[in-house]
Amino acid sequence: MALLSVGSSGSEVRSLQEKLGKLGFFSSAPSGSFDTATESAVKSFQTQRPWLLIDGVVGPMTLGEIDDSILDINGKVELEKIANGTASLSMDNLKQNKVLSIEIQKRLRALGLYPGGKLIDGDFGSGSQEALKKFCSELRITISVPFHLDSAIAQKIRDTKQIPSVLTAASTAINFLISEFQRLVGANDAKLGFLDMGAAQSPFKHYGYRYPQLFEETKAASFKTSSPPSLSFSSYPNRGQVPVIDTTKLSFLDPDITEACICLGNFESGNLTSSWLGRKAIAPVECLSATKIIPILNVLCQLGNSIPANPNNVLLKNQGSNANKFELPSALIDICSYRISVPHSNALSATLNSFEDNREAWIKEQTGNSKPIKFGGKYGIEPTIRVPELRDQSTGTTLLLSKQAAIGGNSISVYDLTRFISLVGWHLFLSSSQQLPNISQQGLNLAIIAMGTDTARYVDTAISILGLENVIDSPIVISKLGFGDSALIYTAFVQFIDRHDPSSDPKLRSFALTLRAAKTSTNAEAIRVDSSIALAVTEIIRRIVTEAF
Repeated sequence: MALLSVGSSGSEVRSLQEKLGKLGFFSSAPSGSFDTATESAVKSFQTQRPWLLIDGVVGPMTLGEIDDSILDINGKVELEKIANGTASLSMDNLKQNKVLSIEIQKRLRALGLYPGGKLIDGDFGSGSQEALKKFCSELRITISVPFHLDSAIAQKIRDTKQIPSVLTAASTAINFLISEFQRLVGANDAKLGFLDMGAAQSPFKHYGYRYPQLFEETKAASFKTSSPPSLSFSSYPNRGQVPVIDTTKLSFLDPDITEACICLGNFESGNLTSSWLGRKAIAPVECLSATKIIPILNVLCQLGNSIPANPNNVLLKNQGSNANKFELPSALIDICSYRISVPHSNALSATLNSFEDNREAWIKEQTGNSKPIKFGGKYGIEPTIRVPELRDQSTGTTLLLSKQAAIGGNSISVYDLTRFISLVGWHLFLSSSQQLPNISQQGLNLAIIAMGTDTARYVDTAISILGLENVIDSPIVISKLGFGDSALIYTAFVQFIDRHDPSSDPKLRSFALTLRAAKTSTNAEAIRVDSSIALAVTEIIRRIVTEAF
C-alpha cells in the first residue's frame, strides 16, 4: 500500500476515516481527503500503540493495527449473531468466516486452549478445530457429528471466563503447548517464537499506554496480597543494601536457567514487603541488551524534575548541531521495541550510556552488589551520537551533556536487573531512601511506557497458557530482553489484580524477575532456551497465583 498522509486523497483515505470513526478517533464525515483532522486522529490512535511511530502517517504497521482493532469489534458481532440466533455453522462454514474464526481463536487462547501470537490468523485448521472440541469436552458439551457451531456452544464461548483445570495442568502439558507453538510458527534463531513475538501480538496491548495510570489506580485501591506461606517477607531494602536472597526455592526451574532472581511483593494497608529468591543471583554475567534499562533509568535520574511538561521537547542530539536528533520519549521506545532495528537500538543505548562517567559505581549505589561488575554499555556498536546532549528545545536549555563514551560489555548480575526493574514497578510504594534517586514521576512514566513495548512476550504468553487472561484486571508487563551468542536474558516487572478464585477477594499480584539461559550460537539451542524461559515464566506465575512456592 502507498503511505497515507496529509494531502493524500481517494477511496483508501475514505476507508481509513470510516475505520477511525468506528474506533472513536474521527468524528467528521468521511471525505476521502487526508486533512489535519485525519492526521490528528491517526496520531491519537498511534499514541495508544506506543510501538508505532507517532507521526500521523498511515503505513502498513499502523493500518494493520487499525484493521486488527476493527476485527475485534466485528468478531464480537459475528459471535453474537450465532449466540443469539438459530443458525449453526458447519466446520467448513466456520473456516470460511475469517472474522469469526479469529474471534474464536482469541477466546480459546484466553482460556489456555490455543496458542497466541501470529497463530491468531483466522485459518481455522486442525489445531483450531481440536482446541474448540477440547473446549466442548472441558465444559461437557455434547457435540454433533459432523461438528456444528450452534447457539449453545457460541454462548459458552462468549460467556466462559476460565476453565479451572487449565491452571492446574501438569507441566508436561504446558511444555507440550510451548513446544507445539514453536513448531507451528516455524521458529528459528532469527525469529524466536516468544522472544520476538512483539508487543502487537500481546492480548494486553491495549493497556500499554495506560500503564502509568494503572500504577496510580492500583495503589489507590489498596488491594491485599495473600502470600505463599513457605516464603519469608521483610521490608524492601534501602538503596545500596542487598536483601537476603533465598537460594532454596527455585529448584523447579529447568537446568537451562543458569541464573535467576525473583522478587515477590506483599501488600497490606498500602505497605510493601518483599521476598527474594535466587539461583546464582549475585554473580556477574554477560546480560547483553537486558541491561539497556540501566542507561534509561540513569539518564532519567539525572534529568530529575528538569523534564518539561511536554517531554517531546527533550531532544537527544549532537552537541552544537541539529544534524542528528531524536525526541527522548521516542528514542526510549526505539531502544526497547526494536521498531526500527537492533543496530539502531544498540547505538542509541550506547549514546545514552555516555551521560554517566562512573557506571559501575552508580549501579552499586542502587543495588548494593559488591561483586566486580563491569558495565561498559557499548552493545557492540558505535553510538548514534558520539558527543550527545539533551536539550529542551522549547527553552533552548541544555539539560545534560555527555561525560564518557561507552567502552565495552555488560557483565552484571540478574539480581541487579531485578532490583532495577522492581524500583520502577514499586516506586509509588517506596520511601525516599529506597527509591531511585532524583527520578521524577514524569521521567519514570517515560521508562514505563518504553519498557511496555519490549518484543519479548513471555509473561503475556504464560497468562494465556494458564487460562487467566479473562480473570485478571489492570495487567502491567514491563520488560526487556537480551539475546546473543552467549545467552538469552529476560527481565520483567509484572502486576495484575487476580480474580481467578471466585470464592476469595481479588488479590494484587506484583513481582519482578530476571531469568538467564546460557547458550551457544546454534539454531536448535536458541529455540530450546526460548522455550525454557517461556516454561519457567509460566510455572513461576502459576505458583504465584496458586500461592504454592
